[in-house]
Amino acid sequence: MNSRLDTMQAAVLQVKLQAFREFELEAVNRVAQRYTDALRDVVTIPVVKDGFYSSWAQYTILLPSEELRNGLQAALKEKGIPSMVYYPKAMHEQGAFRDTPCVVTDLSVTTELCKRVLALPMHPYLDEAEQRDVIEAVKEYLGR
Repeated sequence: MNSRLDTMQAAVLQVKLQAFREFELEAVNRVAQRYTDALRDVVTIPVVKDGFYSSWAQYTILLPSEELRNGLQAALKEKGIPSMVYYPKAMHEQGAFRDTPCVVTDLSVTTELCKRVLALPMHPYLDEAEQRDVIEAVKEYLGR
């Protein structure tokens, strides 16, 4: 394998990959399932097709409007709950792609979605009590 890792990086990665396979992948999917079960009737949630699974780098919800998204993010911050808008600009709006021709001309849906998404805290070590606080804060803000 030509991975360009030095010996120390390879040793750490080997242990980390074993932990990922043996514990973290299952744990992060449990966290995602708790969000899905609690929020499916509150916001638009991510979908993983039957027969597939995700490594869940993010759990991103979709709100009805940019105002609700921004308000929810502020409300979470007030409660000390981190959240993130990872892609405030769509890829086609990024400076690096400014002069890149695009085959598809109408990307308004992409632009709109970037204004309405919010990533909730997501990692395999998120315990149920912490996650319950996140879920309750989302429901409280949205009046559910």
